[in-house]
Amino acid sequence: MLLIGRFGLLVGAFLTLTAGLTALLNPPGTAEFVISVLTVVIGLTVLSLGLLAVLIERKRQE
Repeated sequence: MLLIGRFGLLVGAFLTLTAGLTALLNPPGTAEFVISVLTVVIGLTVLSLGLLAVLIERKRQE
């Protein structure tokens, strides 16, 4: 479970950072901008789920 959580943190951070930079570079109102913003939301969701998995596993190990 810890490995899955760490992988989720890595993937979530990657998605959030790259899609955030892409959203900043695309003009608002375009299809690329909307997809980038949705990808940021997905990345934040994966990041929070990965953090939750890591916290639950560490609490379980105590």
